[in-house]
Amino acid sequence: MSTKGKESGETPQQTAVSSGDGDSIKVFVRVRPLTQGTGLTTDGDQGMCLTVTSPNTIRLHAKPEPRTFTYDHVADVDVTQEAVFASVARNIVESCVNGYNGTIFAYGQTGSGKTFTMLGPSDSNSFTDDLRGVIPRSFECLFFLISREVERSGSCKSFLCKCSFIEIYNEQIYDLLDSASASLFLRENIKKGVFVEGAVEKIVTSAVDAYQVLSMGWRNRRVASTSMNRESSRSHAVFTMTLESKETVNEVVNIRTSQLNLVDLAGSERQKDTHTEGSRLKEASSINRSLMCLGQVIMALVDVSNGRSRHICYRDSKLTFLLRDSLGGNARTYIIANVHPGSKCFGETLSTLQFAQRAKLIKNKAMINEDTQGNVKQLQAELKKLKEQLALALAAGIRVEDGGTDVAPGGPQLPAVPPAESSSQVPYQRRFTEAMLLWRRTEEMKKSLLQKLAQLEEAWTQKEKFIHSNRMILKFREDHISRLEVLLKGGQSRLADEETQNLVNQLQQEIKILKDQVERHPRMIRYAAENFSLREENRQLRALESVRKAVVADAQTAAELEVLLQSCLEAEKTPGGPPSHSTSATMDSISAASVERLKSQLVQKQAELTATVQALEEYKEVTKKQLSELESEKRYLEKSNMHLENILEATKAHKNLEVSQLNKLHMETIKSLTTPTKTYNLRSRLVPLSSPEHCNSDEDVEDIRSEPPPPDMNEVACETLAEELRLAQEQAGSFQNQLDEEQAKGRKLQQQIAKLEEQVSRMKEDLRSKEEMYSSERGVWTKEQQTLQESVAALETALQEERGRANVLNSEVHDLRVVLQSADKELEVAKGELEQKRGEQDQELERLSSTLISTQLQLDNLRLESEQVLEERRHLQDALDTLQAEMKFEADQCRQQLEEKAAETDCQQAQLAALKEALQSEREHTSSLTVQLREDQESTSKELVRSGEENAQLRSQVSELSALTQQQAAGILGLERSLSSANAALASLEQKTEADKAFVVDLINQTRDLRSDLGQKEYSLALLTGDLKDITAKYTCACGEREELRRSILRMEEEIQKLREASQRRVASDQIAQELLQEDLAYAAEEVDRLTRVLDEQAGLLQAMQDQAAQKEATIQELQGQVCGTGGMGVSVSTRSPETLWFM
Repeated sequence: MSTKGKESGETPQQTAVSSGDGDSIKVFVRVRPLTQGTGLTTDGDQGMCLTVTSPNTIRLHAKPEPRTFTYDHVADVDVTQEAVFASVARNIVESCVNGYNGTIFAYGQTGSGKTFTMLGPSDSNSFTDDLRGVIPRSFECLFFLISREVERSGSCKSFLCKCSFIEIYNEQIYDLLDSASASLFLRENIKKGVFVEGAVEKIVTSAVDAYQVLSMGWRNRRVASTSMNRESSRSHAVFTMTLESKETVNEVVNIRTSQLNLVDLAGSERQKDTHTEGSRLKEASSINRSLMCLGQVIMALVDVSNGRSRHICYRDSKLTFLLRDSLGGNARTYIIANVHPGSKCFGETLSTLQFAQRAKLIKNKAMINEDTQGNVKQLQAELKKLKEQLALALAAGIRVEDGGTDVAPGGPQLPAVPPAESSSQVPYQRRFTEAMLLWRRTEEMKKSLLQKLAQLEEAWTQKEKFIHSNRMILKFREDHISRLEVLLKGGQSRLADEETQNLVNQLQQEIKILKDQVERHPRMIRYAAENFSLREENRQLRALESVRKAVVADAQTAAELEVLLQSCLEAEKTPGGPPSHSTSATMDSISAASVERLKSQLVQKQAELTATVQALEEYKEVTKKQLSELESEKRYLEKSNMHLENILEATKAHKNLEVSQLNKLHMETIKSLTTPTKTYNLRSRLVPLSSPEHCNSDEDVEDIRSEPPPPDMNEVACETLAEELRLAQEQAGSFQNQLDEEQAKGRKLQQQIAKLEEQVSRMKEDLRSKEEMYSSERGVWTKEQQTLQESVAALETALQEERGRANVLNSEVHDLRVVLQSADKELEVAKGELEQKRGEQDQELERLSSTLISTQLQLDNLRLESEQVLEERRHLQDALDTLQAEMKFEADQCRQQLEEKAAETDCQQAQLAALKEALQSEREHTSSLTVQLREDQESTSKELVRSGEENAQLRSQVSELSALTQQQAAGILGLERSLSSANAALASLEQKTEADKAFVVDLINQTRDLRSDLGQKEYSLALLTGDLKDITAKYTCACGEREELRRSILRMEEEIQKLREASQRRVASDQIAQELLQEDLAYAAEEVDRLTRVLDEQAGLLQAMQDQAAQKEATIQELQGQVCGTGGMGVSVSTRSPETLWFM
């Protein structure tokens, strides 16, 4: 969210309203039905490994005891998609509309129903199907809530919805809305958080548009078929909806931004179950790796919520880094855990339930993402308006409490009574006034509330009609679309005349309904109700202001009249008063005074009218926002000509009603403020002056006061008031015309001002950006210049100092080279020793620091290794628990299968024994048939032999028995027939024998097959027994490894303790050595001080010697001046250097 500085005139304020101390991640567990006839590996698995016991608990049939898990909601196999959406997504979507971030993602093994839960069936139109999933229903709910908010707030609130759709495939991010895009990257921003750089965002305005974006991206998602799922998702899909709402209240803009993440995770899978190879195996390993990172992040978050300090490895996977705010951050999260109830999926089901149980312990901190903007003038105007409203409210409360001078708005003014005459009547009058004021206000409030109720009821009725007409329009359009689709499918290019006529009728009916909607639009009725309430409030404010001024003016007038009456009474009572003939002059003066008073009242009324106009101007400024909203609504409704005419008619009617109400209000005000009671009071004060004989009688005064006013006075007062009313109405009409013209000009100027403000704001933003850029560059350049100047100045000062030091040192070295030679040697020796000691001390300190650092690193490494070992131990313990549960469950399954196979083997053995008995009986029957066949063959052969003998005898007796030839031939034919029949019986017996042999062979083959099956079963049983032994051995090895890890941890802890003790001893020895070195350093410092003092003494001696040398030189010069020698000798002596003189 953008926040601008104070230079732009805006005062943004980032508000973060927390939803509570911590919103826990909600978990919804859904159990999918068993599969039948799909050709998958899970078909035919009728064993259930879990049972839903209540809407919040699920029982897993683990061994030795079943395990029970508790979640926020548990759904059985018969739950509907609508129930899933109502439990999971409805509250999340409502929170997103209110400014919270929300995330819904489905987790589970492959083939557990995640995509079906999130999207719906793949072979149907998911947006209209009754089985549509969470995502389409979320679109519908979101845009329904948006439309409701827009209707409630009118044009004050607007929404902007943007969608993006990405997938994470093999740890690479791809944009599903741009199939030609390459791999994208994740970026992190302080304001936006973690986002995908370069992802396409599409603006949507309805649920249909959002579903079209979803369908376009879903077609590009990677899907493949495995042995457990025909359409297995091979990537993680993340559909993100960014919702931005802008609300303008009193020219102060509130911006809320929220994100709704709908995530369909790829399912975890095992290679031994899915039988994946090649690229599918690589995809499965990538999916399992990212899900493992997700599980590690959740375990770390659980540890953090329990008070432990842990590093949360969000960056180990792109999925966890992208969903960082959804896991323990600024979001409301709901996890849908999908499980398979089959016994073959026991391991994955247990893992999913444990994952969901851990995720339920994570607490998020969801906050409203809100930004408030507005310039200083707008905020000051809003503050001023609130102060004025507060002042008016306080003034109204004070006026209610002060009953002596207050009257009801528009009520009669009570006459002023002297305190001496009616002091007892004042409390009664005050109470009566307060009661009348309260009654009138109650009646007005009741009336206004009844009118507002009637308007709201009418608006509600029109709203119902509006909804009904919208439904009719939708129905007509759907019928028309369906008819056109039928015609297009039938190949008809043109509509028939009857169809055309029906279409025209429907369109005319739809136009009629739209016209009714325009005429009776509920929003216009609501605006009319708001306009009426604003007028009522304006009337009350004006009434309060006018009453206040009228009370003050009436009090002044009453005081003046009271003073005049007292003066008149005193003048009458005075003995030397004027004669009776002066009554007419007094009446003339009083009439003139009354005329002046009436003129002053007229001026006062004009002033009140001017104040009313000013109040209207202030009301126009206060209601500028409502007028701008009505203007924007008017621009929106100007698209239709009929609508524009209706709006103009309504505006005219409203203006006429407002003018009539203002005129009526003005007339009532004038009537209430100038009543005949004042005229009567004036007459009651003037009548005693015209009859002096009754001046001293109080009873006559009371009689005169009780007399009714004469009709002439009433007529005069009515004519005067009618004239004043006409003049006031003319002035009010002229003021109203001027007000209308000024309002029209104000609207035009307001439009121009809005355009100019937009241009000025753009120019200000450009200028601000340029100024910021120039100021940043200027600041950088200034800083660089300052640093360069400072460095140059420092270098110059250093150079000057070095030059001065060099000059001083050169002079000192030139002067003290010989004197300080021995001192320099000693100092060099001392410095060498000091440097040596310092070097040794630095080396020792470096050695100690390096030793300390290495020890600390070793301790840190050992601590990290210990944490890693503990983490691995926990992972191994979890894996061991899972393997134990799986092993127990599989062992139970194997035991059940073994028992079933044993029962089957017993049945097969019984069948085999029965088959053996049948085979034995068939063999006995076959042997009996063989014996019978042999007997038949022997009898047949005997008959053949006997017939041969008979034939021989017959041949020998042919000659003798020629007469009997025919008989013998017939006998031979009969014997041949019997022989052929015997041969046929023999053939049939042979065929039966062959059939029996085939049956026996089949029985033998079946027996062999049964024996082979029995061998296979025994082999599988042996394999299962071996697997059981292997698992037992693995369990034993795992137990041994756990013991080894425990012992190694104990050894490491002992080593750590030893290292800690050694480091402590070494630190103690280092401290002792450091103390010794500090003592040596102190001794060396003392030596340096001593040598410095010696050096100072040598310098003093050198100075003394130089002074002596100067004195000697002066003496030599004096001697040379006295010597009478050659000038060259004096010159040579005077030009010698001090060093030469010193050596001389």
